[in-house]
Amino acid sequence: MRTGQPAALACGNCGETVSGRAGSRGRGPDIAWFAHCHPCAALVAEQMEPLGVLPDDSGMDLHRCRSCGTYRVCRTGWRTRCHVCLDERTAGRALVAGEQLLARLPHEPTLADQVRRFAGLPAADAIPVRAAAEFRAAVVLGEELDRRRRDGWTDVAGDVCGLPWHVERNATSSHGTWGVHDRCGSWQRLRDRSCPQCPPEPDDRSFAALRDTPYLLYVVRHRGLLKFGVGNAPRIRQHLRAGAELIEVVEGRHADVIAAEAILKRRTVPLRAWRTWRMPTSFGKGTEVVRANVRIRLADVLPNGRDVTERFRRRPG
Repeated sequence: MRTGQPAALACGNCGETVSGRAGSRGRGPDIAWFAHCHPCAALVAEQMEPLGVLPDDSGMDLHRCRSCGTYRVCRTGWRTRCHVCLDERTAGRALVAGEQLLARLPHEPTLADQVRRFAGLPAADAIPVRAAAEFRAAVVLGEELDRRRRDGWTDVAGDVCGLPWHVERNATSSHGTWGVHDRCGSWQRLRDRSCPQCPPEPDDRSFAALRDTPYLLYVVRHRGLLKFGVGNAPRIRQHLRAGAELIEVVEGRHADVIAAEAILKRRTVPLRAWRTWRMPTSFGKGTEVVRANVRIRLADVLPNGRDVTERFRRRPG
């Protein structure tokens, strides 16, 4: 990505001083809204995989991290990097954020358990600063996307300026939030609350601003595929009406559900191929979809949640 930054500044990933124009001898290409030194740019040169699914006339593309499967929108031809993954050269602001999180963990056992689950660490192991920083980035991304999620839209993906190094959006610069509208099946930028090609959706939801608001984490199955996600009751019933089989639904605090989704995304890299012909239409274009032999147990990522699966089972008669 290009920036309008001055000629002499610091690498956004490691903090080393760079100078000159982007791509010059003294400065690597700009990536994800930030200048990079040449070594940091080389580390992430092949990190993201363009998927080529957004409209041709949009000037945008959807990329997927080859390591953790996280999605990010970027302008076609520009360079981007994962919202979440750091690397061995990362220094400065991102690691400070990780250190701040680590300082909270002795006093917040639930949060400590979430970070360990995200990093895949047993209870006896120390949590690396980098893992803590990546957890914070994943949760910030989940909250940003959930704020823009709407009923009737799937595969919501976006671009949050500042991630993975900052713990909040640090500028208004963005390539937007995109999603697939269920009714017409088209990828669109979520500029407004409704699809410009379709009538308004009834009972559209707004972002659950309160951390303690109840929210749902679910997993359903269709043929040889599993779909997991977060949402409300209508979202789950939409999958069931489309022919999916209910596996498990757990209810928890909104903040905990968003963290649990981040842990699941970290543990389960989605399918590489967008085989939409095998999926119910409610699965969208295949984000958060894995093969059915992948083990997903929601209690592993949301241990304080309440199992409400029976609420969604069809009653006889």
